[in-house]
Amino acid sequence: MSEIVRDALHQVESAARLYGVGEENIAGVREFLSSQHPNDRGTYACAVLDRVVTEIAYNHRTECDGNECRTCDGLQEALTVAVASVRSMIADEMTWRKRRRNRRWFWNR
Repeated sequence: MSEIVRDALHQVESAARLYGVGEENIAGVREFLSSQHPNDRGTYACAVLDRVVTEIAYNHRTECDGNECRTCDGLQEALTVAVASVRSMIADEMTWRKRRRNRRWFWNR
């Protein structure tokens, strides 16, 4: 495991503990992800995380006017990554489908 990944895991686990995330909840999400095809797990995890960040942003916006707010700044950054990742996933899916549609299978040769 790279140092960047190890550091990210440590930070995420520390924040999760601060917010009272239980191991049973983590196990439930891991079980859901393990039921997906290995090539799709990252996509599902990213999509679910993007949905959660979006819900947090909507909820926070009803409580905050956005002036000099660190949470708004963080949500802006998170939503930037979320939009980019979802657009990339869609583009990858469309590229994969196009390549698959144009692919000549061995039984058609």
